[in-house]
Amino acid sequence: LQRGEAVALANCIGVSSVLLDRLMAGFFTSEPVLEGVNIVLSTLNCLATSGTYASRTLGNAEQNMLTADAAHLARLTTLTALQRSKPMGPYDDGDEDLKVAVLESIQHNLQSLLLVPAGGGGGNRRSANVPSGVNPAFPTPPVGSRMFPLWQSASLARCCPPGIQCTYPDLSIMEDPDRAFVIALMDEIHMLLFDHKEHLKNDAVAVIVKLLQQRRGVMSELLIAEVMRGDRLETVDIMNRGGFGALLVAHEAATYAENVSSAPRRKGSNRSSSTKGRYVSFFEWLERNQTQVEAVFDGIHIQSTRLFPGLEMGAATPEDAIENEQKSMLLRLTSQDSSDRTILGGLERAELAQRCYDKTKESHGLWKRQGFDDLSAGGLQWKVLLRQLKGSCSIWEGVSRLEDESPFSKKTLLTALAARGKESDKKKDGDGADEKVKSVATELVTRWKLDLSEGYERQRRRMFPNYEWYGLYGFDEESSSDEEEADDESIESGALSNVGKSGFGDNPRSGAHGSRVGSEFFGTTDVQDAAALLNKLQIKRKDGDDDDYFDDIEEETDAETATTAANSSTGEPDNASERGGRGKSDNTPTIQEGQTADGETLNKDDDPGQGENVNASSYDLITGLLNPGDWPEKSYNVQRCMGLEVVKALFLWCRNAVYIIDGFELTEGEGLEGKIERVEKEQSTFYINFRSKKDKTVFDGEEREQRHDEHKKGDVTDEQEDVTFNHRSQRISFGELYSVFQRRYQLQNVALEVFDIHNSGTLVAFNTEEEREEVLNKILNSPLPNSIFSTSYGTSINYKKFMATWKSKIVSQWASGKMTNFELLMHMNSFAGRSYNDLTQYPVFPWIIADYRSEEIDLDDPRTFRDLSKPMGGQSDDRAEQFREKYRMYEDSGMEPAHYGTHYSCAAYVLYYLMRLEPFSRLALRLQGGRFDVADRLFHNLGSSWKSASADNQQDVRELIPEFFYLPEFLENKNGFDYGVTQTGKTIDDVTLPVWAKGSPERFIRINRQALESEYVSRNLNHWIDLVFGYKQRGREAIAALNVFPHYSYEGNIDIDSLDDPILRESAIQSAQNFGQTPKCIERKPFTQRAVVQSLRDKNLDFGSLAFLAPLTPPFCIVGAPQRVYLRPTQTDRCKVGIIGQTDTSVGDMCFVKGQIIGTGKTCALIIPQKKYYRYGGPNNGVSIHVASTTTRHRELNKMLGIHDALHRAPISIAKASLNGHWLVTGCIDSTIRVWRYDNQNTLELKATLCGHEGGHITCIDVSTVFGTIVTGCSRGRVVLWDLETLTFMRRLRHPFKEEADKIAGAVSFNRAISVSINQKNGNIVTLVGDHLSLFDINANMIACVGPGRNYGPYNLPSCCVSTDCPEWMDQGIAAITGHTNGDILLWGVDYDTKSWVLRQIMPEKPHQCAITALRVEGERQDTLLVGDKSGLISVCKTLQLEQLNQKELNIIVSELRMRVKQTNAVIDRRAISGDAGHNWIGYVTGAD
Repeated sequence: LQRGEAVALANCIGVSSVLLDRLMAGFFTSEPVLEGVNIVLSTLNCLATSGTYASRTLGNAEQNMLTADAAHLARLTTLTALQRSKPMGPYDDGDEDLKVAVLESIQHNLQSLLLVPAGGGGGNRRSANVPSGVNPAFPTPPVGSRMFPLWQSASLARCCPPGIQCTYPDLSIMEDPDRAFVIALMDEIHMLLFDHKEHLKNDAVAVIVKLLQQRRGVMSELLIAEVMRGDRLETVDIMNRGGFGALLVAHEAATYAENVSSAPRRKGSNRSSSTKGRYVSFFEWLERNQTQVEAVFDGIHIQSTRLFPGLEMGAATPEDAIENEQKSMLLRLTSQDSSDRTILGGLERAELAQRCYDKTKESHGLWKRQGFDDLSAGGLQWKVLLRQLKGSCSIWEGVSRLEDESPFSKKTLLTALAARGKESDKKKDGDGADEKVKSVATELVTRWKLDLSEGYERQRRRMFPNYEWYGLYGFDEESSSDEEEADDESIESGALSNVGKSGFGDNPRSGAHGSRVGSEFFGTTDVQDAAALLNKLQIKRKDGDDDDYFDDIEEETDAETATTAANSSTGEPDNASERGGRGKSDNTPTIQEGQTADGETLNKDDDPGQGENVNASSYDLITGLLNPGDWPEKSYNVQRCMGLEVVKALFLWCRNAVYIIDGFELTEGEGLEGKIERVEKEQSTFYINFRSKKDKTVFDGEEREQRHDEHKKGDVTDEQEDVTFNHRSQRISFGELYSVFQRRYQLQNVALEVFDIHNSGTLVAFNTEEEREEVLNKILNSPLPNSIFSTSYGTSINYKKFMATWKSKIVSQWASGKMTNFELLMHMNSFAGRSYNDLTQYPVFPWIIADYRSEEIDLDDPRTFRDLSKPMGGQSDDRAEQFREKYRMYEDSGMEPAHYGTHYSCAAYVLYYLMRLEPFSRLALRLQGGRFDVADRLFHNLGSSWKSASADNQQDVRELIPEFFYLPEFLENKNGFDYGVTQTGKTIDDVTLPVWAKGSPERFIRINRQALESEYVSRNLNHWIDLVFGYKQRGREAIAALNVFPHYSYEGNIDIDSLDDPILRESAIQSAQNFGQTPKCIERKPFTQRAVVQSLRDKNLDFGSLAFLAPLTPPFCIVGAPQRVYLRPTQTDRCKVGIIGQTDTSVGDMCFVKGQIIGTGKTCALIIPQKKYYRYGGPNNGVSIHVASTTTRHRELNKMLGIHDALHRAPISIAKASLNGHWLVTGCIDSTIRVWRYDNQNTLELKATLCGHEGGHITCIDVSTVFGTIVTGCSRGRVVLWDLETLTFMRRLRHPFKEEADKIAGAVSFNRAISVSINQKNGNIVTLVGDHLSLFDINANMIACVGPGRNYGPYNLPSCCVSTDCPEWMDQGIAAITGHTNGDILLWGVDYDTKSWVLRQIMPEKPHQCAITALRVEGERQDTLLVGDKSGLISVCKTLQLEQLNQKELNIIVSELRMRVKQTNAVIDRRAISGDAGHNWIGYVTGAD
């Protein structure tokens, strides 16, 4: 339309005719209908408007002909669109939005639609040379003329082959098309005049007014008509005397009044109200004369039907249109053979009919499969949306702010359902007792599971809400004590027998740990109650859909259909009908778990043809699970491993990504030519007990077995025969792939473990090692910009050499003191093939502490630790001798000699430790056949476990797992499982901790980690590595070290491929899986010993050791004297970036790049890796991207590189970029948050919109890609955590001081969220809400909080804060820094035992005299602080170094080190600091509280 030749312009009109033909046939839904209207109108306007390219290019004759065709098609398209917007059946309400949009388009383009071609004039005189039925105004150009190709291309009706007829009339056969359009348009819109919606009436009147203005003659003919009245004709005039003609008079009068009136329109007036007032007399007339108007319009309708029969002949739905088209195709194909009178013709017809039938059947199968794929993709999109709605303001969770008594409120609906159930019971039982129905209160979710993505040092700390809990275990706990009183008044039988008794918030230990479950995440009690009511009311639902709304995208182990027998500890029988079971035993309800590991489920029950085999023979079956543009180039059968659960899957190689799709298997053929089939889900049965609050007893074994037998004797229903399929589709693009590792699976080197940038790992096992190597090489040769291999891209990557080089670098860093012992062990496990995703090869860690009896523990005493040079079997001399005797006995008998019959790591040991933590609880149940093990054999006492593994038990030499050094949650029974009672009468609940842990799991984990990082362990850890990963695994060294395990646990000792007997093969695999596998040997010589140095040597400071000590010194502590903190300013500068055009000179963000300070204005956010910044807050509701620091590519500071408008619907109040620059999170004044993906091309891609702040504008944001967390705060003080990977709500941080202040009636809360900041090493979150500084862990448990008092007062309230990356085991380090309104800088430590902040220093030298507005911690070891204030001043503050002290100050340090002072600094009064010493050092009071 803008640059094409004449035939191209004609083809644009032809395309519009194709759309019209399909539209009239009924193929389109509302959205493509409206798009078709817009296309044809834009084409018409380009041809009819003067000054356009078409008007300048075409001649008069060509333009007139093409304009006439375009106007004709536009008239028919708009009329058909109006027809399609009306109801098409008894259950169809029509599409009001489409109707309004089309009416507005007609109103704005009516003049173009009423175009009359030159020379036409609408006359009906016929020339002698014109054939009958052809309008002489639109003759057909002669064949071969210049006009003929244009005429033919402008309409589909002129190009159709013989025998095919278009659904619309061509312009050449239309008599007076202009008048016909007016008739049909009046027929379509007259009913809108009687519509109850004012805006539709107004739009209809506006169209009629324009018709009266431009076609008054035609309107008069139509509106003055002869109507039969009985047996005579009567003239009815609805045009004059106050009729439709009065509309034009009223419009002209109102227009004149508006033009001459100088008074401004009063505020709040609108077009609707003015239109209503303008035509009020007409609508009154219309109501009085409705009978006459209907009579006239009946005649108009008859004329319209005669002129445009196709408007009402199309199919009602696209499905009907497809069926009609298929029938038409079949008739055309079967009628083409002209020789059907002969035998040969009959045979040909039969063959043709069979081919047609086969083709139709194939098309039906393809459409059905594509339909399933569309349902699959659409279902996944809905589930993602529902997950995003799972939040503090969602349809699933959240307490309503007001008691909603509307007819459709949750409370009203539940009450109505309960009443119906009660009436049903009355009819059945004849019980007429009136019972009171009570609303059920929403309770807090207390069911959580471990997030399986990895954070810093590969730690898994985050807990996710466990939506699968209720569907998996099918258990309703007893109500809390408060609700039990209410239960007396509620219904105990009938429809509400379970309503109000779900009790999901009841934790038997909630009194002791109430503070740890205080985050605001609301449960689904009402949804469960509604389900129970629907069941009671006999409202059927589809099988397999029970848990669709309770799935979670990050669940990695929930891949089976679980038939659960769950019994409460009170012994009350469960009601199967209230749990969804049909025909099952009342005591053992069956719960079908219908979601996959990620909650992405396709059920065979959704297939209308369950009896047919709908498995596809092509990859069309899975296209709905792929992203647009992705197509598999090659596929592999794999097994995806999740702990102990293994799922068959397809591994698809696409051009830009790989896919792992569960539930499919390539069964026949190879590659893309093969046949893929769905794979059935497995089933598991759990028989478990839960602990009640008021009854701690448990069922004995006989009662459990009795219940199990009853379950087996239950009626068998069709539900057991239902088959459900998993189709979890995981996409890992090469741009998001971080690393890939070779792994061993079932004693074979056939597996790969792939990690993405979100630290989520996926372990897949191929059929052969060749397939594994093929995929690995293809990955390594692909562009991986964000992976560990990115530095080698462009060269051929040798995987073994790369890993060897990387391992050498890791060992070197550790030996030089630049890496923690924990991180080294995680790397060693990874290099040796150990993985979180394979419980049979789980990462193994050593026992560290040997003292579990003392009241206090001394980590400086070597006797506190186990002997790391010996395995667990050698910790006791007596037991070691017994193991040596066993080895000699095996050797003498000719058997493979070994010291032990068990291993130090296997799947059973891992689940032994993690049985209290989901999702490992369900894995432990599967391992034990659906029940927990006997209570005496469960993990319940740390001291007893150490004693058993080190001395007492000949069969126990187990080591530890990584969770012992960072995850306290696995030591607590927060899920309330009933593990039974030991023979001594002890009830198994939480793990019994050593005395020195003071009953705190957090303290135990912290001290255990401190022990791991202690000097003793650092000196001796290499010996343990030699035993587990090194040269003492095998041979003489292993024999001498008492370190020989059964031969089949070692890599390479069993060749699985050589075992042809399937029984022997399976036996070997099961032995390795159940017994354990020795890690791969990665060192053939003694492991490097770490050099442990101290800053004090021979009563003097050793300055040469400071470089070794620096990397692991706590943040802002002095290297060599970590008990001391001293920060001082070293440099100042002015903010120069992003302040042009701003009246506020406050500093918004800062960074330190190669000694250069980069500071930006208040409404700016830095992209540090790219040396750019975002600027926000403008009237465009968007951001712009600018240069923050000049480079060789960008030499101009503040240069705009890109602009993005309308990112929100209102002004952006805050923006924050991630540290790696890949993410941008923006907050708006309308309380919404949006997450964007940024690439180096200055483009932004919207990933999600997050809502959860209930109207408060967003004031602060922080992002952690390490832990996959977003933290946001708003002006109402609400702080919310979001998951960066799934972009869904996780938790709300609860501030008790804020909640207390908000409860005061009439109080105005000033508790605004000022700052939030995430610790990148442990996920802790520092918040500044109002004037209170708070610290939370990553699971929203409050650790410390401080408000105004002796540390600061009203004159110096905190104005911003920042978290350091200090891990909790470095208790001397600085955890947070606050800037204050008077320019003060305060450094805070944390006392984790008392859960309180400790003020370590007030920076004595004060470069800032006004409010601090920005803080950033810099430096590899966190020893540099950037400070920006309201005036635009920026200062660089650095930790003092020992080399900078004078002799007097050094003497103080030496005396402290000699005394081994470990106490924190005292609170400093700046006025008390002496100025004699060069650095105000003497003012510190060591050891003061």
